[in-house]
Amino acid sequence: MQQTAIDRYLKKKYVQQTVIYCNTLPYAIPEGINLEETTEESGGRYLYRMTAANDKALNELTAHLEVANITYTARIMDQTGLNAKLFNDPEKSFTMQVVSLILLIGFIALVLSGKPVEIWRTLSAKEVPAEVK
Repeated sequence: MQQTAIDRYLKKKYVQQTVIYCNTLPYAIPEGINLEETTEESGGRYLYRMTAANDKALNELTAHLEVANITYTARIMDQTGLNAKLFNDPEKSFTMQVVSLILLIGFIALVLSGKPVEIWRTLSAKEVPAEVK
């Protein structure tokens, strides 16, 4: 199913995170940056892994790296967990699932209210002839 703009926004906001790899640390690391030493997942080419919590911290970090003339690489990675299961399914649109669930609940509520039966009785009632005085 095609992803909507809302689905893409939710994926960017809650699933994807930017990870920056570098060999030298900048003079200042902004708040919202998680600093770790790398493991073999980076290919052994980089010593430090910095994960940005938000775009503001990411922009500030890259500015510090560029001012200090430090070579780095940035990668987009998907998180795991409930958010990834909800918002990162390429076969299903989260927005369309929510809309269809709301429509289904509305239809069930309408049927259980008895309005369709009442409307049917009103429309199918026999016409009573007018009495002559």
